[in-house]
Amino acid sequence: MSLPAVRALRRAFPAAHIAVACRGNLAPLWQACDAIDAVLPFAKGLSPWAVGRLLRQHGPFAAGLLLPNSVRSALELRLGGVKSLVGYAGHYRRLLLRRAVDEVSADSPRHHLHRYLDLVRALGADPGRLDEILALPPAPAPPPRESGEIHLGLCPGAEYGNAKRYPVERYAEAIALLRRARPGSDIRVSIYGSPAERSIGDELVSLLDEPRANRAGDTDIAGLVAELRTCHLLATNDTGTMHLAAALGVPVVAVFGSTDPDLTSPIGSGHEIVQEKPDCSPCFLRECPVDYRCMLRIEPATVAAAMSAVLDRIEAAPE
Repeated sequence: MSLPAVRALRRAFPAAHIAVACRGNLAPLWQACDAIDAVLPFAKGLSPWAVGRLLRQHGPFAAGLLLPNSVRSALELRLGGVKSLVGYAGHYRRLLLRRAVDEVSADSPRHHLHRYLDLVRALGADPGRLDEILALPPAPAPPPRESGEIHLGLCPGAEYGNAKRYPVERYAEAIALLRRARPGSDIRVSIYGSPAERSIGDELVSLLDEPRANRAGDTDIAGLVAELRTCHLLATNDTGTMHLAAALGVPVVAVFGSTDPDLTSPIGSGHEIVQEKPDCSPCFLRECPVDYRCMLRIEPATVAAAMSAVLDRIEAAPE
């Protein structure tokens, strides 16, 4: 969701030296972005003073654009000697910012993509046309008609919490329905996730017929990018992998529960959003305090139909 903002900065300031400070596990993603000049990775849990020291070693920097809303991120850049900071004003950090941007009214939810572009505008840059800075690659080629093999990626976890996770037994039922509806297709399933989600992948694998493989915890970001490029579609909860697949042009079936697709849906066309909206949705909670109704009201047949719709579009594409 932040890639268009970085591309907009490059277009507006072609001679600038642009560096991205990020967690170490995200470094391969940013290193593949041709709009930036340097990646400054740091370990999770590193103190703000240590992050600031890293920034001073690679500076000085004339300005800083804060994509996270945390006080910590603003403090890290200030300790790194970056005085001209632009970011949203919330979370009691207005005094740390040179330009504090106020949020748009909650009555008008905006996708994070557009929130980040508003920060670019606050820095004095014109983002230009959205289609030019999205730079989405074409979707994967349709599978050969004679082989019928379809590679389905599946992301059943969500680091944020259980409220964003569609039950694995329902994912398994949806895939079984999809396979029965497409008997001429060999649907190969690869399950992705973090090392902490390995057990979720194991549980799902135990419910699926072959061919299937649990790849959760087996790939870093660079390896995940390489594997997603081989997928014809990805079925997923609202996760970072969802956004990564969309950025690679992979069609996504995204199941939303406690969060809001108006804010974080996959960017681009050809995606399917699956959601039920009870009165309590979106709550943005990590754990459901009631009965998990936003997820349990989504039938596996609905998810299977969304996956089939994506596959229909892929197969209808010219070879």
